[in-house]
Amino acid sequence: MNTRFAGAVLDGTAPGGLWCDRADTPRAFHAVHGYGMSLVWGPAVDEAFDAVLLRLRGGAGPAEEWLQVEPRWTGLGWDPALRAVPFDAPGAAAPGAAARHVRLNFRHDPAAPRAARPLPSGWRTRPATATDFGWSGSVAPAGFWPDAAAFLAHGGGVVAERAADGAVGAIAFTSYRTGHELEIGIETAPPFRARGLAASVAGAFVDAVLRARLTPVWSCREDNAAPVRVALSAGFRPTVRLPYYHLRRTG
Repeated sequence: MNTRFAGAVLDGTAPGGLWCDRADTPRAFHAVHGYGMSLVWGPAVDEAFDAVLLRLRGGAGPAEEWLQVEPRWTGLGWDPALRAVPFDAPGAAAPGAAARHVRLNFRHDPAAPRAARPLPSGWRTRPATATDFGWSGSVAPAGFWPDAAAFLAHGGGVVAERAADGAVGAIAFTSYRTGHELEIGIETAPPFRARGLAASVAGAFVDAVLRARLTPVWSCREDNAAPVRVALSAGFRPTVRLPYYHLRRTG
């Protein structure tokens, strides 16, 4: 299970918050990353279930939260407790709704066949620089790191750049880093999608991560087909499927 976002909150390398059910011998914890991803875990979440639900329902988190639960506690009845519905059900995207997705975790297999990833004519890949920290994509380094120096120090990334004008079409970058494990974030700018840029930067960045003797890590929503395809093309293989709740708060 990829929980590096929670580790980043705990070690102070990413913005976020931490809650526990009580100050003396807490039984349950809830970490929320500034990007909106969250994790519930602890030694006795079952005993603290009511307090955790009060926390999740009380609007203390961000307006939109992507919730994961430690696997040993997924059988506590989160669907009825959160009033969650499948992500493609009517009303799943309404304010106040909780939509259930699946979070797909991958493991990189160095022996797996790698798909060819040629760039379109006129494009090239290059290492990310401090300028790329402020890239305006919806998934961008600025959502995960406090500044460009921290972003580059923890692994940086690779971008696809149009040679004619320097426009950045896609980026694969370090979203979280824990020890030798480096989780990859990826995004393609809307005008440049469906050109193979994501596969090219992902493959190039995975190669750079492996050369640095680090372990690349990937996870995404199972229903988000594009990053699943890119992960497979870069040599990742699915390992774990877990419930993943999209909470939309009304205020």
